[in-house]
Amino acid sequence: MQKLDVIHKKLLDEWKKENKRDLKLVGEILQNAKDAMNNVESLKGLSDAALVTIHRDLFEIDALYAVLRADFNAFHEAITVVLNFYDSYSSGGESPNKYLMIGLDLMYLLATNHLAEFHMASATLFLRQLSRGKLLEQVEQSVQQSNPYISTPVKLEQSLIEGVYNKVVLTEGTIPSPYYAVFIRILMDTVRGEIATCIERAFKRVSLKDATQLLLFNNESEVVPFTSKRGWKIENNVFLFDIEKPVEPMPKAHLDTSRIAKQTIFYAKQLEMIV
Repeated sequence: MQKLDVIHKKLLDEWKKENKRDLKLVGEILQNAKDAMNNVESLKGLSDAALVTIHRDLFEIDALYAVLRADFNAFHEAITVVLNFYDSYSSGGESPNKYLMIGLDLMYLLATNHLAEFHMASATLFLRQLSRGKLLEQVEQSVQQSNPYISTPVKLEQSLIEGVYNKVVLTEGTIPSPYYAVFIRILMDTVRGEIATCIERAFKRVSLKDATQLLLFNNESEVVPFTSKRGWKIENNVFLFDIEKPVEPMPKAHLDTSRIAKQTIFYAKQLEMIV
């Protein structure tokens, strides 16, 4: 078996290729690295500092690799390892990817509707900062407000609670890292699903133009594929809903998306009256 530092270098070389990287190869190298971590012979001759750096890089790349594959179970496991590693080996210096990792964890919790865990993670971030001793309380506040990796999920969560869904759409074009994109898409799918359910309950008919606006799509061509999956009937650019057809109840969620979606439709109706 190869030495861990040799495998580490191979992984970094492939990972640095970014858009040209071979994800299949990355997966193979990561597996080799995990095997080497458990082999004493592969670790011989490496200093403690080198081992900390190598393990940190491997754990972080493993989490990012899971995001690129949209494997959220793997991401959950990988990011848990990363954050625990940060806590256990904080004396090795702060990782330059620390806030990216924490931000991705927050995005994951938002996208999977784990709001309680989201707030717990935010509180944990605060406690971690205080435990360093030299950092004052305002450091946590400044991080939440100024660090885009952290402020993005914090602002998104606030937008979702307030029902300001257009801010979620706008965030898609201003994400601090490409790794956030998959979580934004999941949030948008969830938001559109909830709004669509409320439309089905609140309207007998909705024009294609209005549906485009209500569902937060950029153009009408994006609406039809979405609505066809829900079985919406369209005639002369108007969606018709069968009021006798029972609408499946929305799944229980931590976020009151039903209320928020109804609020969104109410605002849309008010705007229509003004116009």
